[in-house]
Amino acid sequence: MSIVRHIIWILVVLPALVSCTKPDKGVLQQDGSDPLPVALLVEREITGPILNSDLRRPFGLARDARGNIYLNDSGNDRLLRLKADLTADREIGGYGAQTGLLNRPTFVAVDNSLNLMVSDEGNRRVSRYNSQLAFVDALSFYDEDDPLKFGYPSGIAFTDYGEVWVADRDNNQIAIFNNVGKFDRFLGDYGYSGGQLSSPEKIARDERGNFIVCDAGNARVAVYDSYGNFAYETGLDGDSYPIAATADKTLLWVLDRRNSKVLCFDREGYLVFEVGPALPGGESSLKNPSDLIILSSGMLLISDTGNNRLVLCRIVYEDK
Repeated sequence: MSIVRHIIWILVVLPALVSCTKPDKGVLQQDGSDPLPVALLVEREITGPILNSDLRRPFGLARDARGNIYLNDSGNDRLLRLKADLTADREIGGYGAQTGLLNRPTFVAVDNSLNLMVSDEGNRRVSRYNSQLAFVDALSFYDEDDPLKFGYPSGIAFTDYGEVWVADRDNNQIAIFNNVGKFDRFLGDYGYSGGQLSSPEKIARDERGNFIVCDAGNARVAVYDSYGNFAYETGLDGDSYPIAATADKTLLWVLDRRNSKVLCFDREGYLVFEVGPALPGGESSLKNPSDLIILSSGMLLISDTGNNRLVLCRIVYEDK
């Protein structure tokens, strides 16, 4: 190991390993052969004008199978599509309640057919767009017969057979809609353990099809199998607010919004790396970040909401 890498290991990774605690179960399976991250280096920052407006409160991120990136530019009530090189390709939306318009969009998700679903929080609905970004339909997150049934939509995920999971942050539950867009059932209720939830945010999926729910109010990541059965959890520090997570083949990356930190857990669920609010190479510290994804290039992209920017980071791994 080089001297520089050795210093990074001592200053960054070793304290994280010493201070971490083992959860009930790991997020992923660990075979001990995968390299661990030792640094997160800022390669590029994207801010200012994108197409017709300055980037303003960027929020949710998603990537499709072609490498395109989707971003909810919440402050401008629009959805942006970026190419794999992060150049802007197209925008849709604009403020309003009419079909295709948006009001405080937060998270975005892409299904296997490249359909997009946008959590249109201000309009209390989840809007669906096709691969050409044409509006298709919307799932209503409001029931006139029972106004308290739903709160406001947050994270979104899809099952392999077309169900849509939508996090209901206000009511501490997941609303599940069937493959024709009809509400089917709730998953979870308010509580602190097992399948219970408190202020769920982003929902992601790992390579085995498990649902990774950012149980932000409980400062943990709760994992459910594809049938909705609670499987295990990974806990963070008690003052954390894990708003977003993304899984690659070997690691789970979690974004702690309250402390503006990026954390990484190995397949056993051990905390192996953390950084923030300051990121090496960045012009300023993270401020209220909201989402993160792994790109096809292997880099990590963060929506740094409080600084109105996207932050592209290179992950440096230990020498094996």
